[in-house]
Amino acid sequence: MARVVARTAGGGEVAARLATDREYADWDALVAANPGGGEVWGGSCYLDVKQNEGRYRQYRLMVTRQDRPAIAVAVLAKRVPFLGEWWHLPAGPAGEDTAAVLEVSAAVADLARSRGAFLLKIEPRLGPDAAAAIQQAGYLETVRVIPNPSTVLMDVSGTEDEVFARLGKKARNAINRAGRDGIVVTRVMASDENCAALYKLLRETAEGRFVLRSEKYYREFWQTFKREGTGQMFFAHAVGADGSPELVAGAFAMALGAKTTYKDGASVRAKNAYGASHALQWGVIRWANERGAVVHDFCGAPPADRADDKTHPLHGVGQFKRSFAPEITDYVGAFELPLNPRAYSFWVKLGDRLMRRWSLAVRKDPYY
Repeated sequence: MARVVARTAGGGEVAARLATDREYADWDALVAANPGGGEVWGGSCYLDVKQNEGRYRQYRLMVTRQDRPAIAVAVLAKRVPFLGEWWHLPAGPAGEDTAAVLEVSAAVADLARSRGAFLLKIEPRLGPDAAAAIQQAGYLETVRVIPNPSTVLMDVSGTEDEVFARLGKKARNAINRAGRDGIVVTRVMASDENCAALYKLLRETAEGRFVLRSEKYYREFWQTFKREGTGQMFFAHAVGADGSPELVAGAFAMALGAKTTYKDGASVRAKNAYGASHALQWGVIRWANERGAVVHDFCGAPPADRADDKTHPLHGVGQFKRSFAPEITDYVGAFELPLNPRAYSFWVKLGDRLMRRWSLAVRKDPYY
């Protein structure tokens, strides 16, 4: 089996290799065992969705380290004509600290280079103070891919009453008001009909404020996670004018190990929908708690230093999520390491732009 060894600053060895068949089959458990509890973005479902979309190839790597547990590293690779592949480590790689992350990244970079890759992009779950060390290792700041460079994390362990008591007063009041007003939250199957209904809510909420992928992409995403038992769709219904249930909010959440992550959600603006979004998110949190999750990631917020900046595009979203848990967690961001200087230079000057224009023209999609 291909195995590339990198020397660490301490003189030990860190070796990157492709996962064995057994490791491939047990992938989510290996990711969940990573420092920090793993990320759903490195799990089997996310990798499969991206590969099945036809735009990426996935690699599942194991990085072994002397006297320390191995690290499972997910890779999404995109082939660029004449240049080779660029490798992206979604929300990774994992490591106990900045030094460990850089050791793992170095081993992955060596393996990527040996397989003809010209670029490695990382998005580790480190704090902002890790940026200087990452840049000193030769990485350059770049545009993020994973949607939560800043986010709100909530402790969802314990009994349901204990979890509810942790919510902010505004969230508790909104949930209780929604219950009194007859808003009902249910867990639903990711059927074609339900996927279409949730996508319609997303489209109406977007209204040019953010870019949506195609309905087909979302449907396959939601159905893949639901089929594997690691995703759940939620609907909130209010009492309509004619007394019948009216869909006023919807959401989808994902799980890996002891973490759950809020993926997509939308609601309508209506007098009979007050509190629906809070009630819906409480339904997600209850699901997370029942699964034995310890942490729920609300997936996206303004940076902590702009939490109260009304001009930030995520200000309203951030205020909503902080009504459940007040603290914002900032991650260091995304960085890329040139593996082939000549190919990388062409990519930065022209290749990336051409690929984006081609995707917009042919696919009507900026995500090439």
